[in-house]
Amino acid sequence: MEQINHQEKINASEYGIIWSQYVNDSMSRCVLRYLLNDAKDEDTRALLQFALQLSETHIERTKQFLTQENYPIPIGFTDEDVTVNAPSLFTDTFKVVYLQIMTIHGLTRYAGATSVSIREDVRKYLIECTSQTLELYDRVTTVALSKGILSKPPTLNNKQKIDFIRKQNYLTGWFGKRRPINAIEISGAHLNMQKTMVKMVLELVFSQVCQSKEVREYFERARKLCKRHFHILGLMLEEENLHEPRIFESEVTDSTVPPFSDKLMLFHIATLLSAALGYYGEALSMSQRRDLSADYARMNMEIALIAEDGMNLLIENGWIEQPPLATEHQDLAKDK
Repeated sequence: MEQINHQEKINASEYGIIWSQYVNDSMSRCVLRYLLNDAKDEDTRALLQFALQLSETHIERTKQFLTQENYPIPIGFTDEDVTVNAPSLFTDTFKVVYLQIMTIHGLTRYAGATSVSIREDVRKYLIECTSQTLELYDRVTTVALSKGILSKPPTLNNKQKIDFIRKQNYLTGWFGKRRPINAIEISGAHLNMQKTMVKMVLELVFSQVCQSKEVREYFERARKLCKRHFHILGLMLEEENLHEPRIFESEVTDSTVPPFSDKLMLFHIATLLSAALGYYGEALSMSQRRDLSADYARMNMEIALIAEDGMNLLIENGWIEQPPLATEHQDLAKDK
């Protein structure tokens, strides 16, 4: 039987993963350098230094993969997209919160990337990235807990018992008596509120410092939508007298000096909004009450539309690189 060599050319999935990671980590490097520059708390500085080290390592590793395959290196984000010594926009408290949420995004991305990677060296690299990001998450969570920053999910203090669902009205959401929200649904609402809160803070700050009127108006629209979603998610918890995550909009300064290019800020928000589709979708799939599922379905549609508007704005300004494409064989045939 012929032995198959899995160390051949990287496949399209692996190429897309490596290409995207280079772009995303080049953005992270810019953001982390700025956040680190004026961080005063020693624990926060240590977290940011570790995160920056990971981003720089990932940039070099992905560059090696692309070079070995004779693929071009994306432009991504460079020193031109950041002014490291710009006045501070965030307190050290929010920097820890931001780092925790971005680490959650990283863990989700690496798990999905590993599941579609075949070549051994790519798989091992992504597993290594996952391990490093888990370490970062553990460090960030430890610091956030020690400083009283972390918004812990609600605790269920009632007596629990083992039981089975026996009636269809367990799924009821609009009519009749609704059952209390369950622990799985609480988890989805709380996580999505935390992620939405970080977007709200970034949208507030970016609208404060961006140069383009059109981009500023987009940030304001996105923030308005995120605030409404935060309220909808909060009602899921509030009706059961469960606490909501803390809001960190007060951890923003009054600086109007932009530390980042409009290109970087718009890309950051547009990609976070796009990522919300996955998190809303997962929460929807785990919700067993019809009204909660309907809320997620509606929010998913709204977030998809505004994320598309962000991508269109990036395209109009020539700020977004085209991912690798398959060959257009029809066009090649026409050229003959």
